[in-house]
Amino acid sequence: MIKLRDLFSKDIERDINGVIKAEQVNSDDDRVKQELEEFVVTKELVKHFRKFYTNYTDSLETKTDKIGVWISGFFGSGKSHFLKMLSFLLENREIKGKRAVEYFENKFTDDTIYSDIKRSIQTPTETILFNIDTESSSDGKIKQSGIVDVFLKVFYAKLGYSSLYPRLARIEQSFITNISF
Repeated sequence: MIKLRDLFSKDIERDINGVIKAEQVNSDDDRVKQELEEFVVTKELVKHFRKFYTNYTDSLETKTDKIGVWISGFFGSGKSHFLKMLSFLLENREIKGKRAVEYFENKFTDDTIYSDIKRSIQTPTETILFNIDTESSSDGKIKQSGIVDVFLKVFYAKLGYSSLYPRLARIEQSFITNISF
């Protein structure tokens, strides 16, 4: 007698992360591998990958000041998951013996998207993912000067400078870049 569980290629009782948080990119390699393997590129996502990578690869070849990306959608629509996958692909780090891009090799029916992804990884890239509400203040509210301050805080923390005091971070940065050995 065949059981329903036998019809699936993966164990249906495996642990599945029900809520994807963009800032959780450094979780253990087993979890990251599972996320990369099991990420499904829908027809809607194909459009978003195409738009992102067309613009991104163009920006690598032609100087531009149009460097921002805005991802919006309803709660639970997959924004964080999409952003997290973009981060994995842009950094193309190795997970369990495979580069992130290799996990996407057969996820697109349009070869141009995958070739744009492969072309983009020729330029070393670091990503910084964070939840703006979490990083904004202790009460979770963004202040008037808000968004730029939050970006600076997270950016300086990534560089290893003071994230709480942007002026101090600029001094640290200036001091370190002016040291000669």
